[in-house]
Amino acid sequence: MGTYTGRDVIVNFAIGDESANPTSLTFKRLGMMRGKSMKTSWDTVDTTADQSPDFTKTNLVTFKSSEFSGDGVTYDDDIFNQEEFKAHVISPGAGTANQPKVWMQVIYPNGAQYQGPFIVSEWNDDSPYADAATWSMTAMSNGAVVYTPPTP
Repeated sequence: MGTYTGRDVIVNFAIGDESANPTSLTFKRLGMMRGKSMKTSWDTVDTTADQSPDFTKTNLVTFKSSEFSGDGVTYDDDIFNQEEFKAHVISPGAGTANQPKVWMQVIYPNGAQYQGPFIVSEWNDDSPYADAATWSMTAMSNGAVVYTPPTP
């Protein structure tokens, strides 16, 4: 496929906790986004000891975490699903034990995708005096986030 622009990357969400079966969830597009960023990190532990080879540090990984952050232009049209997402983050309901839990999909133009459960840890509304109102959010993994590469 080659290169692509970020506007062609689709972000979907479904309100549900980490134990939900993603095939039973209704995913909706989080619309009018600009920035979309997915980051995966591994925590490590130092396993270096007095007989480590060539005085070189050695490590093992312990846990993986994924973080999604995104931002967009504020629209209140139902088709963009921003208000539903924001309302759930700010006042999560009993369906997720009053936690801001969602399943997210980040789908790339070549068919590759990330999918998994997240906790939305931050929501921000920005309403500058003489510019477009915008929003931003950050979510951290809350279970297995799976990356599926594109099929050839």
